Amino acid sequence: KGPGTIAEGRSDGRQASKLLPLLLDQIDSKRRITVLELGRAQPETIHFFSSFRCKIYVVDLYSELHAGRFNRSSSGTTLQRQFQELFHFEKGTVLDVCLLWDLPHYLEEKLLRAFSSALWPWLQPGSMAHAFGVHSASTMLLNREYGIIDSKTLSVRHRSTEQLKNSPHPPSFMQEWLTCFATTSGVLLPDGKVETLMRSTV
Repeated sequence: KGPGTIAEGRSDGRQASKLLPLLLDQIDSKRRITVLELGRAQPETIHFFSSFRCKIYVVDLYSELHAGRFNRSSSGTTLQRQFQELFHFEKGTVLDVCLLWDLPHYLEEKLLRAFSSALWPWLQPGSMAHAFGVHSASTMLLNREYGIIDSKTLSVRHRSTEQLKNSPHPPSFMQEWLTCFATTSGVLLPDGKVETLMRSTV
């Protein structure tokens, strides 16, 4: 398999999603929506959303972490400002859908709290997020990145870069640190991850 290509085999290249349809049901197809993609701009994701009236903001958080963008010894206020600069949303932006994937688990407590605070002003009461939680802190995160193939199917790729240090956050930690969202639905997956749907707490 080449780096960054969809892995061969159904278990690696594609992953069925039970919650993505629920998320998409919340979208009003008659109006323009705004999507935050926290991973790389996967071509299948861009193609999928091309059928919607939408604007997609792509913030490749993993690459920014890999490049050492954040000084973990900085204050929470400084980190929050750095996230705001990274988002670089246009004035008046309101996010409808946030694709977080497993990236919150690459942020320790201070970074995740700063991320949550930076995202808060851009959310509305109906904003939704898709993420992968973990059943327990012992769950191992594989070095993967995700996209959307269709309304019930996600793509799964091997990342082409080495895996960063991560700390899988159990649900209680996610609830305490990622305060801009609250979990509404969760489905336990065979690998110990939990596909999660969240709604903003704004």
